[in-house]
Amino acid sequence: MDFSFKKEERIHKRDDLTLLFEKGNSFLIHPFKVLYLESQDSAARTNDPSFLKFGVSIPKRKFKRAVDRNLLKRRVKEAYRLNRNGLKTQLKKQNKYVSFMVIYVDNSILEFSVIEPKIILILQRLQAIYAENH
Repeated sequence: MDFSFKKEERIHKRDDLTLLFEKGNSFLIHPFKVLYLESQDSAARTNDPSFLKFGVSIPKRKFKRAVDRNLLKRRVKEAYRLNRNGLKTQLKKQNKYVSFMVIYVDNSILEFSVIEPKIILILQRLQAIYAENH
């Protein structure tokens, strides 16, 4: 199992973000809103080895201090990094490319012990969504 979180696995291009917000589907698992989109253009993905791309957003409107936003981002990314392998291997078997982003919607800073089970639920829900489509 690979537990690294490389740049190729992150959503970092503006075009990818715009496409995700415009055409992506969403669901809510408190304290996160999840946007996800399956990439239809597999020809453009030939030079991109990542089947699963991830992004996290902590709104500045809710957390004014960068220290708080960064703390929450670190907690969310760590929970994702430790638990993503099931979804990643499923997408690889199905040869599907999925991008998803979690947006933190709560007003309080939650502990890692609260965030991790929610991220696991999100990953399980995405696995179920793409298992149905297989």
